[in-house]
Parts: sequence; C-alpha cells; structure tokens
Amino acid sequence: MKNDSRSLVRVTNRQLVLQQLFNHPTTTRADISRELDINKSTVSAIYNELNDEGLIEELGQGESTNRGGRKPNLVCLDKRYGFVASFEVGTNHLRIMFNYINGEVISYEAVMLNNRDMLTIMQLMKDRLQKMEQNNDTRHGLLAIGFSVHGIVDDNQIVDAPFMNTNGIDLAAYFENEFNVPTVLENEANLAAIFERDFGDRENYRDLLTISIHKGIGAGIIANHQLYRGFHGRAGEIGRSLVVGQNGELVKVEDLCSEEAILNRIAKEKGLAELTPMQLYELYRQHDEATEKVVAQAMQQLQKTAHNAVVGYGPQAVYFDSPLFDEIPELYQQLRDWLQVYHVDIPIRMIKGSEMASLLGASSIAIHRFLKMDQYSLTLKWPKSVSNIK
Repeated sequence: MKNDSRSLVRVTNRQLVLQQLFNHPTTTRADISRELDINKSTVSAIYNELNDEGLIEELGQGESTNRGGRKPNLVCLDKRYGFVASFEVGTNHLRIMFNYINGEVISYEAVMLNNRDMLTIMQLMKDRLQKMEQNNDTRHGLLAIGFSVHGIVDDNQIVDAPFMNTNGIDLAAYFENEFNVPTVLENEANLAAIFERDFGDRENYRDLLTISIHKGIGAGIIANHQLYRGFHGRAGEIGRSLVVGQNGELVKVEDLCSEEAILNRIAKEKGLAELTPMQLYELYRQHDEATEKVVAQAMQQLQKTAHNAVVGYGPQAVYFDSPLFDEIPELYQQLRDWLQVYHVDIPIRMIKGSEMASLLGASSIAIHRFLKMDQYSLTLKWPKSVSNIK
C-alpha cells in the first residue's frame, strides 16, 4: 500500500509539473518548485524525466534576480513532441484540423462531401491522417484523435446524431485500432465550450455557456471549470425544448430558429427545392423581403431561447457559436442588445471564426486524454484566425 501511495504521489507531481509547462509560456525549475510548493529535488527529477521524453524545450538563460546569483535556465513545453487530429462531419463537409501538443494549429482544411457514405468519409480521414504522419515535424507523431459530433454522445458512443449516419460503426474503436492512439468523441456545442475554457484569451471563467446555432441548437456548459454533460450526455439540448407554435401546437425550438429551419422556411417561401447557407447570406444582404421576414421571426425566438438558457444555467459569460452570425454580424448585435435590455448583465461574446471552435475543443480533449489529464486545466495556444467579439 505504501508503494502504491508513493507511486500515486509521483504521478500527481508529474502531472502538476506538466500543467505548469502548459500554463506558463516560459518558466524555470525554481519557479515550478515555488508555484507547486514541491521541493527542488523532486521537481528536478520530474524535469529530467520529461526532458528525456522530449516534452521540454530549453530556451537559454534568463535574467538573474535583484539579489544576483546564477541566471535561471528558461524552459517551455516543446510543441514538437507530437500532434493531435480532430474531425467534424457536417451535412456536406468534412472539417479537419491538426494541432501541436500545445494547441497551436498546424493545419485546417474543409473538404466538401459529394458522397455521405460513412465508409467513404472514414477512408478520407485515414488518408489525411496517414499523410500527416508521413510529413510532420514532431518527435512522436500522432498522439490522439478527437471528433466533433452534431448530436448526443455518451460514453464515447454516438447516441443520437440526426445529421450523421454511422451505420452502426464504432468510430472510437475503429480509429483506436487503426492508429493505436486514444480517440475521443464529444458533442459539438460542448467542444465550443471547452475551446473557450482552454484556449488562451483568457478571462478564465469558472462557469460559462456556449450556444451553438447550426443545423440544430445546443448549449455547452462549463461548471466549476469542468464540462457538464448531464445524464447520458443529454445536458444542453436546448434546441429540443418545446414551445408553442403559430397554430398552438408544440414544436421544438430548433424547428423555428436553427439555421436549418431558416433555410427551409425561406426555400418554401420562394418556391425553391432547397437553399444553401451562402444563398441565404446573399439574399439577406440584398434586403430580400421574404428572407428578412423569416430571419426576423427566427431571431425573436432565438432571443428568448438564449435568455432562458442564461437564466437557467447562471454562467459568468455566454458565447455564441454560429456561421449565421459570422456572416451577418448585425444579427448577433441585435441579439446581444436585446439580451442586455432584458437584464442579461454578464459578458456576451460571439466566436468569430466559429467553424474552427469545436475542432479546437476536440484538439483539447485529445491532448488531455493522451496525457491522462482530463481533470486538469491546461492553457492552449489561441489561434490567430479566431476571436471573441463583444
């Protein structure tokens, strides 16, 4: 029992030292020892172990203190230890991202899908992974894989994904067997919340909410720095809430104000078989009367849905993740102003570059899972192509 206890303490100390490397752009052994209140010899032993594994990059000497003495050796996490991959399967696209272990984006790609057969899509993912493995500049290559899922995920399994037919394939098991790395699946809205929690802007809210408006509507909930999934992963499914429709019938919120609902209603109004998001944006910019009317009605419902979510969950800040807002920012501004009128007095933000948010969240959970540090707060490198807009 004593040996088990010592082993646990050593594992914990190693994880705490690693956390310091993630959470400080540069540090020293002395700083780590002081921050963690762990003796210098223990920190040095763990440091040497991590350095031998390739997790530490030595940056040279820093400035000595006012008291003089030897200049400290500055170090940081070595991003080229390895990389993670993340994937998001949309209705007509596959988004792919590769990140170094510090979260820095290596590459991002959106591939249009002409064939939605899941085996074909999986082969495309495999091809991209194999190509990256052959051409990356890291020491250990692929470390883990994350998937962003538009639907409910429980115990690493897709429970309900209306826009993604896996034909009974266990994605996690398949890719773990193919590439021998941890593979993690998570709901898209949850991953947007993880992105806001983990990537470096950072106001460091303990409790935050993201509201994702895509084909459906969902909320990601961070409570006391941890993702709240609820029973069987069903927390945050605000788009499935019931409201009274125009004819007195009960309808789901996302059938009234999701991007999919808006597209369908405008297509119906204009007698079209279908309408693409890009066509919607263009019609709105042209002040098409039918389009403006449908969007205005959807925004009225979305305002109430967002207000109720904020009141119900009680976050310190709320973030909106929506391609519609990305393309038509004045709609976000209308929503923000309405919420403020109705006494939502917390920070309200829009994620600019929303198409990358859930992939960045997926890269974070992949990094955490590889390190076996799911419960630890790690600060990852904020991407230049994404910003939070007030």
